[in-house]
Amino acid sequence: MLNLTPLRDEPGTIDQIFEIDCVADKDTRQAHIDSALKRNLPWVVTRKRRKGKVAIVASGPSVTDYVDELKAFDGEIWGINRAFEWMRHRGVKPTGFLGVDPEWFLVEALPNIPEDATYYLAAQVHPDVFDHLKGRNVRLWFMADSQVKLPWGTDQFQIWGGSTCLSRAPNLAYVLGYREVHVYGGDSSYTNKTHVHEGEGLPSNIVLFNVDGEIFPTSKAMISQACEFVEQFPEWAKGKEPLSVTVHGGGLISALLQQKLGSGDYERYLREQLAEDTKHLRRAI
Repeated sequence: MLNLTPLRDEPGTIDQIFEIDCVADKDTRQAHIDSALKRNLPWVVTRKRRKGKVAIVASGPSVTDYVDELKAFDGEIWGINRAFEWMRHRGVKPTGFLGVDPEWFLVEALPNIPEDATYYLAAQVHPDVFDHLKGRNVRLWFMADSQVKLPWGTDQFQIWGGSTCLSRAPNLAYVLGYREVHVYGGDSSYTNKTHVHEGEGLPSNIVLFNVDGEIFPTSKAMISQACEFVEQFPEWAKGKEPLSVTVHGGGLISALLQQKLGSGDYERYLREQLAEDTKHLRRAI
C-alpha cells in the first residue's frame, strides 16, 4: 500500500511540460503531428474571455451520479474519449469531444459522430481518427511537448499541463475563452470497476493509495494524473482572469484537492502571489 506522497514544496505551474511518451515515443508523435498539419484543419487559438461555462466529462465511476445534472447543464459539455458516447446513450448531449491519445482506439470511442459536435483533437492523435472524422467540425490543438517540433507561431496557444487529456482540458477551455470549468468523472481511482464504459471487475495491477486514511484503488498512471491536476489548481486561481475549476464527485483527485485546500498551502500560495503581483503598486506609493 502506498501512503500519500507529498507534492513538491513549491506549487506546480500550468506552463510545466510533462513527458508524455508513455503511450507513443517522440518519433511516432512527431509523425502524427506532421500528418495532422498536412490536413489544413482549423487550429484552436487564444480567444478573449467569454460568457458561459464548460463541463469536462471523463469516465470515472462517480460520473454515474451526475447524469441528470449533466442533462440540465447550461453550458458546453465536452466528453473525453469514450465518455462522449457514454453520455449520448444516457440522454446527455455533449457538444464537444476531446482526444489526445496517439492510438487507434479513439476510432472505437466514436462509433457515432454527430454533425453538431466539435471534435477537439490534439495534433498527435492517430491519423485514422482524423480520417474517421472527415467532414466533421474538427479543431486542431497542440500539446506543449519539448520532445517534438511544433509549428512556428503556436507558442502563444499551446496547451500546457499534465500528461493526460483530463489534466490539460481546463487549460484548453481557458485558451478558448472560458473561465468556469466543471469536472465530472475525473476520479483517477476505481470503485468496483475501472471506468463506466467497461465491464465489472478491477485489473490485477491496482495500487492502493492512502489519503488521510481513506484508501483508493488506482494505478500508477492515475496517481500521476491526479497529482498533475492538483498541482495546477493554485495556478488556475491566480491572476486577473482566474479559472474556476470545480471537481464533482468522489475519487482520488477530489481527496487530494481537499487535503491540499485543508493544509493551508493553497491560501498561503495565493497570498504570496498577491504580494508579488502588487509589489509595483507599493513602490509607486
